[in-house]
Amino acid sequence: MRLSRLRWAMLYNLAKAWRLGLDEGIPAGRIVRVFSLNSSLTYRFLGELRSEGIVEPAGRGWWRIRDTSRARALMEYVLESAPESPYDYWASAVPEVYYYVAEPPSIEWLGYPEKTLVMVDESLRNRINPPKDYRVVYVSLRGRRWRYDWDMRIARATAEQALADLLSYDDDYPVEQYIYLNIDRIDLDDVARRASPKGLRRLATFLAFLRTSTGREVPTTMDYLGLADPRVLRERLGEYTGLVFANSIAEKRGI
Repeated sequence: MRLSRLRWAMLYNLAKAWRLGLDEGIPAGRIVRVFSLNSSLTYRFLGELRSEGIVEPAGRGWWRIRDTSRARALMEYVLESAPESPYDYWASAVPEVYYYVAEPPSIEWLGYPEKTLVMVDESLRNRINPPKDYRVVYVSLRGRRWRYDWDMRIARATAEQALADLLSYDDDYPVEQYIYLNIDRIDLDDVARRASPKGLRRLATFLAFLRTSTGREVPTTMDYLGLADPRVLRERLGEYTGLVFANSIAEKRGI
């Protein structure tokens, strides 16, 4: 059976939810958004599956697999189509509507992290068993932004969402380095809105250091000088100094 991207995305997420025993099913609207699908075609396909006795509504906008031999056989078949991915556990075991990898684009030159940050819907707590080389954070995914990466075959955060999560939940990731080198391509206000209070203080402190030490204008409307945290600055001063003044600024300013 050859499946279009739309049909594969819907069936594969339904199948993984079925295997995890998620009676609540999956939200169809989130499938449309995460996989960038045509909404009307997606719901038409769900209608076809319902008429064939494969799926049933599990709530307003939510769908699940029916407990029939035909449905189970289809799900087993679909699960055999697990894609190859550098993130094999997530690609094969968890519906993309319930998690995303929090990595900004082009991370290879930063060095790969010891543990990859993955944000997981809090409803999956105690239902999955991720490998130890992942830093897993269970949160509500409502309002967060991520998309399916068809090349990596994984659900990944948008750049701003990834940066906000890393600032908030991963003290070891060199987020400031990524921000410094891409500052004119990042919506810093969006990062600030999506960060936790802890992440916001970390972001503001770095931007305040950058502004005061170099005089460089920072493309944001946030009050980063007022939000800067002296404690964060004390902890990260060496890191910030090494990053900012390693780019010939020290020589130019006679430091």
